Amino acid sequence: MPTRRPHRCAPRCTEGSMKTRACATALFLSLTVPALLGEAGIAPDLMEARAFAQADAVTEVARQRYEEGVKAFDAGRFEDARSAFLQAYALKRHPAVLLNLGQSELRSNHPEDAGMHLQQFLRDMPSASPDQKTVAEKGINDAKKKTGHIVVIVDANGADVSVDGTSYGKSPLLNVIFVKPGAHTVTATYGGKTATTKVDAKQGSATAANLVLGVGGAASPPPPPPPPPPPPPPPAASPTPAPAQTSPTPAANPYGTPSSAPPAGPAGASSGLPPVDAPVLTPQGPDGSGDTTTGTREPFLKWYTHKPLAWVGSGVAVIGLGLGIGFSIGASVASGKADQHAAEIRTFASTDPSTNFGKNPPCGSTETSGSDLPNYEQACGVLRKDLSDYDTNVAVATTGWVLFGVGAIGTGVYALLDWYLPKKSSTSTTASNDGPRILAVSPSVSSTYQGLGVVGTF
Repeated sequence: MPTRRPHRCAPRCTEGSMKTRACATALFLSLTVPALLGEAGIAPDLMEARAFAQADAVTEVARQRYEEGVKAFDAGRFEDARSAFLQAYALKRHPAVLLNLGQSELRSNHPEDAGMHLQQFLRDMPSASPDQKTVAEKGINDAKKKTGHIVVIVDANGADVSVDGTSYGKSPLLNVIFVKPGAHTVTATYGGKTATTKVDAKQGSATAANLVLGVGGAASPPPPPPPPPPPPPPPAASPTPAPAQTSPTPAANPYGTPSSAPPAGPAGASSGLPPVDAPVLTPQGPDGSGDTTTGTREPFLKWYTHKPLAWVGSGVAVIGLGLGIGFSIGASVASGKADQHAAEIRTFASTDPSTNFGKNPPCGSTETSGSDLPNYEQACGVLRKDLSDYDTNVAVATTGWVLFGVGAIGTGVYALLDWYLPKKSSTSTTASNDGPRILAVSPSVSSTYQGLGVVGTF
């Protein structure tokens, strides 16, 4: 009797009791064997491939969101970067993303969220590199300067702690809680008992919230066991040629690159997770504050407020612009008066026989009045004054335009070098961060030279 496939037995179970028992057995095996294989960890390849495809699709979306966040961060669009990193972390909760998320929140005016996420990064990722820990700790300190932070003290371990209705875990809390400055309500609950207190958080300072429940609370968790001793070294053996090794390529995305095939064996369990040495974002494009450690660029107006050289340079430009415009107008007015008075003198001299009807100049030297013809001294004196006013106005206007050019160009170059262009990484703070210490600007004007002298410490 030929063997039939299990799924064809069901409609033929009415042919006899023997066939009915065979069909029932095949049907039972077809339903139970896959489940038993799955419980034993040896599910068919089809089930494994399907599960991997679902997990890999989530990892791919998380990777794309992370790359979008990096691009937005580099472009200075920190709110967009924050949104992208939040989505990536929601899809694949790996602590490596929290560092970049915290930096984006710090620079997009979300210092409370930034402080909480950076603290979580340090808690959840003890394998972070020293540079990553330094950046996270600096971000936490920056967040503390912009927010209030509450230190919650509860007399019972394991109590649920919340601030303004938002849960922050169980006591004892390892870190402070970042909040906006102002009044807040802190609550602790354990074993049906609740303790509440109100605090007034101040910006840049810590506020203690003491909660007394009057119960023993849960037992303190035991300390972690010591690490096992290292295995003994293997016995010496004859050297064998080692296979060629290739250095790992540093991943620019903590979610790695998409895989083209399902993982084989137990190693596939960690596929798609970010490496522990995921790079720290350093945008080439502003923390809220200028950061010479990470090379970030702060907003221009904030940079301008703590750069004395920028104040002096822009002040020189404004003064020069005012002098240039004002005395240029004065030179134009003086020139018009001189032309008018000269025309009146020429008209009168053309009818005066003492000037041979205009052929002899009635006014002598432009410097002195001793060579003027009789009856022309007063008119020629007014003309000389007009010409002198014109020369003075031109000289001062020239100086003003020079000041404006030096101030505007100097400020622009200084902003380009100190603010716009990315800074080199540095782990130490030097006096150069404060910019030039002094600056002296002195105009130099003479009959043959108009210029500006600048002396400063750069």
